[in-house]
Amino acid sequence: MAFLDVLMVVLIFIWDLFKEWIWAFIISFTSLQTIWIIVPIWISWFFAEFFQEKKGTSFGNAISNGVVPFWVGIDWIRQITGGLLEGGAFSFLIVGKYLVSALVMAYGLAIIIYGIRARNFIHFIGRIREVTYVLAFLTPFIYGVIEPSYSYFLSMLVFFPIFYFLIELIDKFTPEPKALSEDEGGAKSLTGDFGGLDSSLGKDLPDFPKEDSGSLSDSFGKGKKLF
Repeated sequence: MAFLDVLMVVLIFIWDLFKEWIWAFIISFTSLQTIWIIVPIWISWFFAEFFQEKKGTSFGNAISNGVVPFWVGIDWIRQITGGLLEGGAFSFLIVGKYLVSALVMAYGLAIIIYGIRARNFIHFIGRIREVTYVLAFLTPFIYGVIEPSYSYFLSMLVFFPIFYFLIELIDKFTPEPKALSEDEGGAKSLTGDFGGLDSSLGKDLPDFPKEDSGSLSDSFGKGKKLF
């Protein structure tokens, strides 16, 4: 009986955590203060996820993705500072918001730097889905439309794999966009054309007679004047 009681408590806790996780994504759409920020984030994710990164991200895409959290972190700091200048009280919550903003900036900067250095782990931490997850989840906290708590941040960590693999399943079972197929086919065709161009140039060049170095030496030996 005691085991069932403990199990029930755990399940209730996980369920409450899951509901808080879902609410963290929804609440940004219920506030005029955040809706103009969250909508572009999700629209950018949709097009990048399914038209650029359906088969993974390149270093170039990852670097571009890294610019987003770096710039958003700067904007968050501007937002927090603006609230203080308008008469807001300085508190530990403000310190926490500054810290989170700095961490997001560092995350974006790390993606940019290590993407330029072509480190392989950037293929995993620099995808648009990770960047979107971080920004979408933390935006309501920064703008004060959700009360932060340990369960809020815990749900962000615990349920991230669900978000990641759900998107992975959607990528797997949805058809490949025509634009992506055309881009891949065009790149291969372009490479093939250049290869054919090199071959054709090699074939079309005329054969010039080769001067024998020995006969040239003989000419100088016989005293022929060049000038």
